[in-house]
Amino acid sequence: MSELPGARITVEQRDRALRELADHLGSGLLTLTEYEERTAAATAAQTTPELAALFTDLPAPTPPPAPPETTDPAVGFAMLAGGSAVFTLILALVFGGWLWLLLLVIVLVSAPLLPAVIRRRRATP
Repeated sequence: MSELPGARITVEQRDRALRELADHLGSGLLTLTEYEERTAAATAAQTTPELAALFTDLPAPTPPPAPPETTDPAVGFAMLAGGSAVFTLILALVFGGWLWLLLLVIVLVSAPLLPAVIRRRRATP
């Protein structure tokens, strides 16, 4: 609530204050009675000092945690495909025979299915 002192509050500011009060209630910093009193005062508040007075004894809200970085599965698949192609070509040249190239086909067909299988195994207890 660090807006201009004496300025009238907007609906968005009031909603944000009500959400912050609900967060403080959920974290145990406010009792239900205190929460009801403060939400009534927030609803009736007209200026930023009136709204800020509701939060003087409460800690500032913590920012939400950063979302985890997601990796592109296409990059992993491309690395797997390139590595398995080199590996099977080396096997085919060293041991002589084209059957080693079937390994490349098997890896390339099954690799896109691996993330789904891993997620399914992690989900089942």
